Amino acid sequence: MLTQAAATMAAYTLSTASPFIAPSLGVDNEDIAQLVAIVYFMGAFSALTTPPFIRQYGGIAISIAICAATAVMLSIAATAVSIWMLAMGAVALGLLYGATAPSSSFVLAQLAPPNRRNLVFSIRQIGVPLGGILGGILAPPLILIGGWRMAFEAQLVFVLLLIFALYQIRHRYDAKDPPSVRLFSVASIVRLFGLLRELPEMRPLAIASVVYSGAQLCFGAFLVTQVVRVFGHEAYGFASAVALVTFQLSGVGARIGLAIVADAWVSARTLLALQGVVMAAAAVVAAHYDADWPRWLVLVNCAVAGATASGYTGLAFAEFSRIGGVQRTAEATGLGAASMFFGVALMTPLFRLGIDVFDGYRLPYLAVAALTFASAVLLIVIRGNRS
Repeated sequence: MLTQAAATMAAYTLSTASPFIAPSLGVDNEDIAQLVAIVYFMGAFSALTTPPFIRQYGGIAISIAICAATAVMLSIAATAVSIWMLAMGAVALGLLYGATAPSSSFVLAQLAPPNRRNLVFSIRQIGVPLGGILGGILAPPLILIGGWRMAFEAQLVFVLLLIFALYQIRHRYDAKDPPSVRLFSVASIVRLFGLLRELPEMRPLAIASVVYSGAQLCFGAFLVTQVVRVFGHEAYGFASAVALVTFQLSGVGARIGLAIVADAWVSARTLLALQGVVMAAAAVVAAHYDADWPRWLVLVNCAVAGATASGYTGLAFAEFSRIGGVQRTAEATGLGAASMFFGVALMTPLFRLGIDVFDGYRLPYLAVAALTFASAVLLIVIRGNRS
């Protein structure tokens, strides 16, 4: 969880600190904020290519490598004198960002009892919103104290301590003599996608992961700009300090609450489908935000959107792990992570284009609603035996 939080916080600090970085480097705020897309784009490919490394070296060893990549990104960012240096840092982080889920899943699949699988995976997955929240809460005061470079330098200290802590426990969880595997192989990536052919139950889950993750970023990345457009610039503080934090925090609470329900009463797959339906409803509401609405209603919808669009990932990774089985957890969750990152890389720019083409958020959000609802239906229609 801390590894995932550290990597996510490093990525999101690019957005949080962009108003301070941009003038220093002589570029626009949006130029800095959009570097996060590089992290996710590279993360999609690293999710597909790292499973053989995880099998060979172990989940904790790869977690150490992820922290090392994060440290490289933070070091480059703290010393950057141009946007191109920051882009290099984003590439360095993205090269291993996609390995955060499969590396930890490889370890947790062997340790988590079946009746607590959803809870364990959901606690791990809290690292993503936790990183986003920390990036939003800690970066601004650090910037005010010592400038935007300090926001990256302070994180570097934490990441180095985390590397040391992971090294201390590696011998407990990584195999001493793992079987040799071919690390770089196109065939291994083909086999990864072959899981979709071999395990039909995984296909709608992969589709839902693409759509749900894209919806998550459509809600989160454009929340502040939409609220400001609808309610005016005086609503900026409400949008960034209240609505966006509510979105993230509700995702944290939902991950834990839904995991407990999934382990005890209702299958994770059914809950994922229900989340898709509620997510679609939240998108319809977001499509109709109006300046006459009370702000508390917007806040409620942000909480609903966060609980569904941000709260689904723990259950999704637990399902990928269950369907793939313990022996193929790294591959199955790697495919899941790649699906989510591709969803972000695909849907977010299309949503942004839709705002320009249709001069507003209504039709783009209605399109998101239609896609999430269709994905939920597929999860119900194509089912397998729950173990």
